[in-house]
Amino acid sequence: MDGAEITAWTIRLALLTLMASMVLRMVRPWWPLSPGVQRIIWTVACGLFLAHIAAGMHYYHGWSNADAYADTAQQTYDKLGVRFGGGIYVNHLMAVVWVADVLWWWIAPRRYAVRSPRWEQAIVGFFLFIAFNGLIVFKEGPLRIAGGIGFAVLGLVWLAVSLLPTPNAPLVESSEVVTK
Repeated sequence: MDGAEITAWTIRLALLTLMASMVLRMVRPWWPLSPGVQRIIWTVACGLFLAHIAAGMHYYHGWSNADAYADTAQQTYDKLGVRFGGGIYVNHLMAVVWVADVLWWWIAPRRYAVRSPRWEQAIVGFFLFIAFNGLIVFKEGPLRIAGGIGFAVLGLVWLAVSLLPTPNAPLVESSEVVTK
């Protein structure tokens, strides 16, 4: 497998596991999958995203952030007519946020389970915004179609679960839940 394939497949697998994790988070109250399994899927998705960044920096940019910035600016210009390379920093921010979220879930699962839903919504919204741009705005052909299908599935799952009465279900094992 060459560098281009490694870079492409790490992000494809990261996006698939991200989408799977999103679906599992939405359906958890009705399908009680172990929070430990969910945490592992979330961690694997993060690891794949980090591998994608590393592969891109290694195989495409020789570990030069300036080169990555220039390439991102050119891609943005080609797609949107605006020369902006700051998207590379948005990807780096996503990596930092994702690693922090994964670490929080592993280090303090009780606190993670009772965190504000607004944190969850902000993180998920940010990640989906990045994924949407990566799959729909900046890709063409089969990848754009696959992204459209993935987002349609997420939307349908969200719609379905939003119409159901929501039972309470924490994001950690019941033995880990903080008791008052």
